[in-house]
Amino acid sequence: MKQLNIVHVDMDAFFAAVEKLDNPALQDKPVIVGGVSIGQRGVVATASYEAREFGIHSAMPIAKAKILCPDGIYLPTRKDRYQQVSKQFFSILNSFTPLVEKISIDEAFLDLTGCHKLFGSSEEIAKKIKEKINMETGLTASVGLAPNKFLAKIASDLKKPAGLTIVRPEEVEEFLEKLPVGKLWGVGIKLEKKLKNLGIEEIGDIQQFSLQKLNDLFGRSGVKLFYLSRGIDNRKVNTENSIKSISHEETFSKDIFKKDEIYAVLMQLAEKVSYRLRSNDLAGNTVFVKVRYADFKTYTRRITLKKSVSRPEEVYQIGKRLLKINKLLKKPVRLLGIGVSKLAPLQKKQLNLFDKQKEKKQDQLVNVIDDLNNKYGFQSVQRARELLLNDDLSQ
Repeated sequence: MKQLNIVHVDMDAFFAAVEKLDNPALQDKPVIVGGVSIGQRGVVATASYEAREFGIHSAMPIAKAKILCPDGIYLPTRKDRYQQVSKQFFSILNSFTPLVEKISIDEAFLDLTGCHKLFGSSEEIAKKIKEKINMETGLTASVGLAPNKFLAKIASDLKKPAGLTIVRPEEVEEFLEKLPVGKLWGVGIKLEKKLKNLGIEEIGDIQQFSLQKLNDLFGRSGVKLFYLSRGIDNRKVNTENSIKSISHEETFSKDIFKKDEIYAVLMQLAEKVSYRLRSNDLAGNTVFVKVRYADFKTYTRRITLKKSVSRPEEVYQIGKRLLKINKLLKKPVRLLGIGVSKLAPLQKKQLNLFDKQKEKKQDQLVNVIDDLNNKYGFQSVQRARELLLNDDLSQ
């Protein structure tokens, strides 16, 4: 029988909870964290449970949140403080088991295999994790304990905040049966609509279909539906925590339309991406851009290259090309982002003498800029195209 060894731990309304921890006057009040400094735009990063009663949720535009909850308390993010508490959180998790997979700053999977002689049964360990987080951080977490990652993730979400849900192997089918299909991983708005058009509202409805039928209807997505609807998930807790992608984006205080301005911002973002890539000795062969317009329609376009890139000029030029060939700059831009994925260790390439000298000079320049940025910040060195941005925005 499948062992009950997988735990999913998710901090409750993490950013908002930290703000309340640091300022007790915020207790029981609708706190919304996100956006940027006053007068600028952005989206909700985290809303307290009091704020969620007004219909506010993560990724909602701050402007819309203020319409729903005009008396809410709106705070900018404090990343350094959240990172500090996050380190406490992961230190607690690692005190129970080394098999910890970090999902985000406030969320993780744990594999309890081999921990029982020290800490008791899986149920006892799950309770101890909850209690220790609360005792040492002053915050609450919701915990799901199940035979696999998929079930543990669903379980942790069912009794928020401060919940503990246990799904034993013999309870899996009954546990899933009445849950909405939207709870299944990979079921987005479009697939959910297709399922509902077929009369499939609950996970138990999917269980009535054969693997072949689901494959015929939805292809590879149908195969995933077949296994997940039956609680089958064989993925292991991954402790490597490798970086999957590196990106940066910026939301503008006013929509921008001038291409020179957009390209200047793109260069700044590409430099930040390149700096993080090189700091981690990484390069990637997929570059992607993200554009959001005034109506909040958002488009992401990417290209996979034969060679990996890490230098800022390379990332910038490919991003610029993506913007052009996909005609993404026909309307004023609210948000712009660029990133690199499909990462691998940065490797030295075999080059002819001319190319080697050329690339050596490029690397020397980038390294000098990296050092200056590291010491003085990203405004210490500016390329000519970035000065265009400063001139335009100062007018």
